[in-house]
Amino acid sequence: MNDFKKKQLGMLIRCCVCIGCSIGMVSNCIGLFYTPMAQALGTGRGQVAAISTIISLSSAFFAQVVARLIKKVPINIVMGFGSLVVVLGFLALSFAKQLPVFYAIAVFMGAGDICFKSLTVSMVLRSWYGEKSGSKLGISMALSGVVAAVMNPILGKIIEGYGYAMAFRVLALLIGVLAIPTCFTIRLNENDESAAAAKKAAGSGEKTIIPFLVLAIFTTLPVAISGATGMNTHFSSFAVSLGYSLSFGATLVSFQSIFNSVWKLVYGYIADRLGYVRTSVAYMGMNIIACLILLFFSGSRIAIIAGTCIYAAAFSLNTVGLPILLQGVAKERFAEIFANCTMVQTIFYAMFTTLFGTISDTAGSYMPCLLMVICFSAIGMVMFMVIGKRTHTA
Repeated sequence: MNDFKKKQLGMLIRCCVCIGCSIGMVSNCIGLFYTPMAQALGTGRGQVAAISTIISLSSAFFAQVVARLIKKVPINIVMGFGSLVVVLGFLALSFAKQLPVFYAIAVFMGAGDICFKSLTVSMVLRSWYGEKSGSKLGISMALSGVVAAVMNPILGKIIEGYGYAMAFRVLALLIGVLAIPTCFTIRLNENDESAAAAKKAAGSGEKTIIPFLVLAIFTTLPVAISGATGMNTHFSSFAVSLGYSLSFGATLVSFQSIFNSVWKLVYGYIADRLGYVRTSVAYMGMNIIACLILLFFSGSRIAIIAGTCIYAAAFSLNTVGLPILLQGVAKERFAEIFANCTMVQTIFYAMFTTLFGTISDTAGSYMPCLLMVICFSAIGMVMFMVIGKRTHTA
């Protein structure tokens, strides 16, 4: 293995660590704390869950700041300080006693979390792997599910034995040991032609011109993806609404988590060979097939499991597909446009998650929700095809 290959592998491992900590430990483990914190604070789970919502919204809004910051500050400094803020945030959470304090800490944690998440990691991988970075981003994103699967039971045991405060401190320690040195030693490939072109364009005041229709679609595409994936947290309730047991609903969630990682790996592999637009269209089509299975074969446990596993593919579009597609089309404008997409997607995903819950309560069924998911998936397919045609992207 030559020196360049070693550097590539080194940066891929670093990116996996960053995603494992930022998404795997922060985003995917925070839900474990809702019940024990609510019991300890004498409040409702909804009020505690607002911490996660604030972290997500803060990340979405601070993505705009990060997009501008990485043009002026080395990316490893931005990522390193972001990971440090998250570590200090978890430590602060372990000592906080009042909800307003938790909420204030969550704002800072969201700002730190976005610094070493999808936006920066996709830029690093693109600079080292070029057009073939899709499979590498898929590997990084898939690892977040593996980390969450390992950490959740461990943290559960710690919470049961020592309390949630100790679990927060364990997370702070792990992220401090893993993410901080990793982030500060990460680098963009200085010989990357696209990065050099971006610097030249930025210095001359020139920007890649994106067709207006495509730019408009990139503003609304995250809405379609949010609508297509908004059923994510409802599958256990969906099973119960059909008369199945809660344990079967929990089984669906487990299958969904596993295939969430599998489909991300598959997406990157296929996209590197067939192109990101074709792969994205296919994945949206799979989402429609999944909903049709859930609509017409809900009396079969095997069919519901199959539909749930196929549905998990749609999450690859936001975490893997959209960043890679944007890098190919937006070029040096990637950071600012991806930041906009992140903000829109985060806000609308939260809205659709609540909306689907409200609709199912009113209708007494999740069938209207599945029909909505089909509609948004179809809209997403059309948007991806228009982007491919207008930008001549495969």
